[in-house]
Amino acid sequence: MGDWNRTTRKMVIEEIQSEYMNAIQEHNAAYNLKLDLSNYLICIETISIKKKKKLFGGGLPNQTIQVQILTPQWLVMAVKSDESNSVGVLSVQLRDTVAKDYKDDPGYQLIPDTGVLITGLFTGKVGMHGNSDVSTFLALGEEPAAREFKEILFQSIADAKQ
Repeated sequence: MGDWNRTTRKMVIEEIQSEYMNAIQEHNAAYNLKLDLSNYLICIETISIKKKKKLFGGGLPNQTIQVQILTPQWLVMAVKSDESNSVGVLSVQLRDTVAKDYKDDPGYQLIPDTGVLITGLFTGKVGMHGNSDVSTFLALGEEPAAREFKEILFQSIADAKQ
């Protein structure tokens, strides 16, 4: 589907590579979020590998690895591509978040893919000014772990808004 082969697996937080966990801890400290990651609901890793290189490269990396940690209050996303020297981290409070399965978005007809569109007030989003909602694509594979993550994410957002 689309230009990427995506594989999602469920993991425990202790399996997160130290490079990713260090970046998450730095993000937590930099924004004074007081994230309680010991109280997470689900943790997944998605590896995305580009199916084929475009004639002129296309400007996209060949591989990215995303780690998502979902707590009752927060979604934390850490990502690194094969063309990057560091892990980027974003977080969003679930009470301020809207999530939509990408297959339900009009963009799916143009670029089929699997994942979730997340819109909210992201902490650490480059270019974020004031209280502007921004959107990001959370890539997922088609494995049971990805489906479970989506179900828990949608339910957790609903619960956080009550």
